Amino acid sequence: MKQPNIVLLLLDAARADHIGAYGYNRDTTQFLDNLATRGVRYDNVYANSVFSLPSYASLFTGEYPTSHGAVDWNKRVNNNRFVSELNEAGYETTAVTTHLVTGEFGLADAFDIHETVAITPNDRLFDDDPVGERMSKRGTAQGWSSELEKYVLFLRTLVRHPSPKSAANGAYALCQKLKRKLGFWEDDGGQAVADRCKQVIRETDEPFFLFGNFVETHDPYRPPRSVRSKFLPDDATLDEVREAVEYSSVRASVGLEEMDDRRTEILKALYDAELTYVDELIEQIYTELEQQGMAKSTVFVVLSDHGDFFGEQGLWGHQGGVYDEVSRVPLIVKYPWETEEPSDGPYELRGLTDHLLSLADGSRELLDDPGEALVEYYGIDTQLSFTPWEEYESIDADEWGQYQCGYADENYRLIWDSDGETELYERADSGATTDVSAEKPSVVAEFKTRVRGLVGNPKDNHHQYRAREDDSREFEMTEDVEDRLRQLGYTE
Repeated sequence: MKQPNIVLLLLDAARADHIGAYGYNRDTTQFLDNLATRGVRYDNVYANSVFSLPSYASLFTGEYPTSHGAVDWNKRVNNNRFVSELNEAGYETTAVTTHLVTGEFGLADAFDIHETVAITPNDRLFDDDPVGERMSKRGTAQGWSSELEKYVLFLRTLVRHPSPKSAANGAYALCQKLKRKLGFWEDDGGQAVADRCKQVIRETDEPFFLFGNFVETHDPYRPPRSVRSKFLPDDATLDEVREAVEYSSVRASVGLEEMDDRRTEILKALYDAELTYVDELIEQIYTELEQQGMAKSTVFVVLSDHGDFFGEQGLWGHQGGVYDEVSRVPLIVKYPWETEEPSDGPYELRGLTDHLLSLADGSRELLDDPGEALVEYYGIDTQLSFTPWEEYESIDADEWGQYQCGYADENYRLIWDSDGETELYERADSGATTDVSAEKPSVVAEFKTRVRGLVGNPKDNHHQYRAREDDSREFEMTEDVEDRLRQLGYTE
């Protein structure tokens, strides 16, 4: 058989346990559930970090975060080993993504073609926009203290430098924002990603590697109207839905924003609707492969980079911990050949680097089961573009800025932080409800030894990182990237 094409589709922040193939009780993902029955559903798969940049970096380099170093938004990834070796093997490589980490953060550099799709619809009617250009330069140089400041400066600049096209763009952008505020949501670029992926499939010479990224399942959850009401309570009001969408996962996690049962129910319903919507987009892409006669020569991979908390462990979003809700991810692969049943894991996402490269080289083996998985996280401030303990007085840097790691084998999961605190849970205790570390000291000791061998001591990792955290940024962040961070909740 010739070298297989490889299609890798990543659903940002998609939890494994909200997908039907992994036992979810809602009908969220009909296509993925069916694909899992025809392909391979890997169980107990762990991302190597709990937010996108370090998780992506581990996926594309095959390294732990401590090794590749891309553990906060100041860092670039300079070694996309996976894509570089595919290029050397004769693959045409394309990335189609709405996500910022494949842009200025370095991972996109190795692709032959990289296209970034806007998260929100284009808020410009005209490309020729002299006031918009001035505003963009001002934002890149100094940033904005508030939306009001931005609007006032826009009007002042428009008076000094009159431009009908700039005025039209400004009015149109404001209308688009008001529409989204009132619940007239479109998708977050997902259909555009799917359309471009289908075009790549039709037009690219084989063998090809296609990476597509969807952010619909990342908060804020704003499902299109076609699926929005699928899981909402019948009596949910627009005000309740809008309030749920506008919540801050950081503020909720640190106790500054109240999240009651009703708001949580609505938030989960919107999240599940986003899963349903992206499931439909993934089906479109696979159907294109079938129509082009390529499904039987393509390895088709669907996965996530991390999950989201919905109040478990008192946390929201994907910060503050390395528990299963944010570290255990789906991994479904449709191989174009017969396969055996996989083992129960645990697996690591970073293992996909060598696995997919081996398939490109002629192997027909399943993903290697390492018998262990490790997750790293350097503290809540590493995934934000602001320092939370400077922004909020109630946040303690000693508590929220600790390095944490999670280590799992087939029986237990250890959580160990740089303060020396440990928790141990049986594998069946997926909700981490019963800490058995006191009853299993030998398991804790054994796991700590293994962690030290893989990534070092948490305390040392913490102090080494904090000692160099004031290093200068490795690249200049553009206003576009800062805006994307804001849209995804990483900045205030």
